[in-house]
Amino acid sequence: MSEMDTAHLPAVRSFGDIQDGCVRVQPIMHIARTISELGADPERIFAEAGIPADLFANAENTISLQAIGELLEICVAATGCEHFGLLLGAGAGATPLGILGDIMEQCADVGTAIAQFQQYFHVHDRGAMATRTVEGRDASIGYALFDAPGPGADQIFDGALAIGMGLMRRLCGPEWKPRAVLLPRRRPRDVRPYEEVFACTPEFAAGRAALIFPAANLQRRIAGADREKYALLKERLQTVAGQNDLDFADQVRRVVRGLVVVRRCSLDEVAALFSMSRRRINRRLERQGTTFHRISQEALCAQAERLMRETDMALGDIAAVLNYAEAGVFTRAFRGWRGMTPSEWRRMHAPHRGSRGR
Repeated sequence: MSEMDTAHLPAVRSFGDIQDGCVRVQPIMHIARTISELGADPERIFAEAGIPADLFANAENTISLQAIGELLEICVAATGCEHFGLLLGAGAGATPLGILGDIMEQCADVGTAIAQFQQYFHVHDRGAMATRTVEGRDASIGYALFDAPGPGADQIFDGALAIGMGLMRRLCGPEWKPRAVLLPRRRPRDVRPYEEVFACTPEFAAGRAALIFPAANLQRRIAGADREKYALLKERLQTVAGQNDLDFADQVRRVVRGLVVVRRCSLDEVAALFSMSRRRINRRLERQGTTFHRISQEALCAQAERLMRETDMALGDIAAVLNYAEAGVFTRAFRGWRGMTPSEWRRMHAPHRGSRGR
């Protein structure tokens, strides 16, 4: 491309290193403004959270998801707004994901854009995974935390799906709306803000965070997409991804955690995603001192703990979400992971909810 052509490219950010469990601050750079609009003092909130006030001045700065969750909890308490995370996500800028968002808008169709989003999500966020599924007439795009989340997880999921809503509308048009919205959090007292953002009433206490939409949407052409801009951005994105690369075992862990959330976790699924045989997947993992079974069990345990801590789902329902044939099989598996039953673990880690899970 000529210099004249490249001048019309979206601004490309030069991402630095990003550590495990961390995310770039770009999607929430406007958090101080959101806090102020709700009548609270951003500086006081940042100080209480132990976060430098200038952290959000540079899109390339990173913060741990744990710190974000704690900050959002403080924001909810200070503003009295129980849907603070939702507002924050809905107010994200036109390009909340930097070069990753830029390349999505230059893809030929929505399906390709979502595939790029999932493949390179780790250059933006190393504490969670973007998920995508196609099942019959339905498709989905979602957000899965790697570790059992702590404080503020409900706000993180709210914000992530609100950002996803904005991304889909930039790809499909401002009138786009999902067929359903799944949120793994308790039903809030006031659902109206959620209905305004998602154009439907979400399904709360769900097993995963996802926007469900007609699979036909994946074939939609993206208005204004430019093949040459896409090629140049893809080259730059691959360079960034190389600087933030993951070893093979970590790549498999990311994929498995996402597959557990969408109930499709199997070695066959992983092999298909990596275009490798089952045997080759296992050999490469064994060279790194692990196995697919170990990785999948870790992911199942983390998801079980998240659901027990963050939702009121009965243990039988959690067993079903994790694809166990019955609650007893899940109980035996969990005892092997943690040396106690799910009910015992829930009483210890979520004492105000434990009585609902038997």
